[in-house]
Amino acid sequence: MKDRYFELKNLIGAILLLSVVVWGCQKGDQTLGINMLPGVKILFTGYSKDSTSITTSIFTDTKIRADRPTYNLLGSFNDPVFGRTDASFAAQFRLPYHPDYSATAALDSIILRMTYKKIYGDTVSSQSFKVYELTGDLNYTAKYLSSFDLKSLASPIPIGTGSYIPKFRTDSTKTDTTEQIIRVRLNTSFGNSLLGIDSLKMTSNDEFLKYFKGLYIGSTPISRKGTLVSVNASASMIVLYYHDSKKDTLGFAYRVTTNSANVSSYVHDYTLARFKPNLDKENNLDSLIYIQPTGGIKAKILVPTLSNWNSPANYAINKATLTFHADTIMSDYRRYSMPSRLYLILSERDSNGDEVFPADSGLSSSYYGGFFNGSSATYSFNVTQHLQKLIDGKLTNTGFYLVSSERNISAQRVVLKGLGSSKPVELNVTYTRYK
Repeated sequence: MKDRYFELKNLIGAILLLSVVVWGCQKGDQTLGINMLPGVKILFTGYSKDSTSITTSIFTDTKIRADRPTYNLLGSFNDPVFGRTDASFAAQFRLPYHPDYSATAALDSIILRMTYKKIYGDTVSSQSFKVYELTGDLNYTAKYLSSFDLKSLASPIPIGTGSYIPKFRTDSTKTDTTEQIIRVRLNTSFGNSLLGIDSLKMTSNDEFLKYFKGLYIGSTPISRKGTLVSVNASASMIVLYYHDSKKDTLGFAYRVTTNSANVSSYVHDYTLARFKPNLDKENNLDSLIYIQPTGGIKAKILVPTLSNWNSPANYAINKATLTFHADTIMSDYRRYSMPSRLYLILSERDSNGDEVFPADSGLSSSYYGGFFNGSSATYSFNVTQHLQKLIDGKLTNTGFYLVSSERNISAQRVVLKGLGSSKPVELNVTYTRYK
């Protein structure tokens, strides 16, 4: 599936840019073809580095999309740095075909079956959860933010409770390719209610969802350790086992499909987190930067020296990179894997309220960057075009937000080094001055 933020938006523009770069390289300089323009004289090519003025602050990230994730996180996890996270979800279960239960059909049992593969945390703590029937509608086309109170759509009375100890099961090559299964028996009364739905009310899923709106699976908070597991949404199902006068063992599965509304819910408790005194404050006294997905923590990045380039002088930006150094000790990356990628987005949204990425993201994912470099323990972003637009007066320097690239499907978090640390955030610029 293509990343919609990093598609090649303008193939012709990319080809022209590549041509200019190749021409510049052939000339043995980094002027990117500036001296091709009539009447332009190159004065010099220079280099600038700023690592002393870039400030950071952290804010709760409450406006992420929580609907239709590839994976639903489930569980309660006490992170030694980020505090506790409780993850739950709700989903619609649809009919794969008309069940056509006979008049003599009788319930044997009804089971909620969920599969998971990834875990984040320990494999010792027992996890518990409760299952509730939805009384309010989920809307497939609606946009649900992580701040939405998903539990408010559910009945207060559970129809099932379950527990499990998360684990890995490896295959013959010792690779974790086997999905784990969580099963929980649901109440007989709930099973009979599904079995008793009139056949005419199951002629279509639109009609069926009027009578069975879905389930909410809520995790039970725990006080220490814990785990978040990644439930495969499309593999979740309710299996109704029954018999009738002709057969002893029958079964029918209500499934979460790609057409099902599916929404995640995250609750964070930062009471004991070391960054709590600086959370949601512009003036940050912490030398570290905290990035957490699941509607957790985002960082605001202010680079005041970017505004210095917006002067009467003529500058062509050959390359500009913004680099963040991971604090691997605080992140404890051996126990808690860090994100493979971060996103740098503009602090101001567009007229539709959507997030805006720097202009550099429009060429390609690899050009824009944000991938973790294991050898240097850094995340670097190409902001060349962004800085050029600032110089040309097409943008205002209002800063950036730094977030996880998998904010609604992953639990991977990271601690970075900020101002006052041994390796603060760096802005490195190679430029050409011309007249």
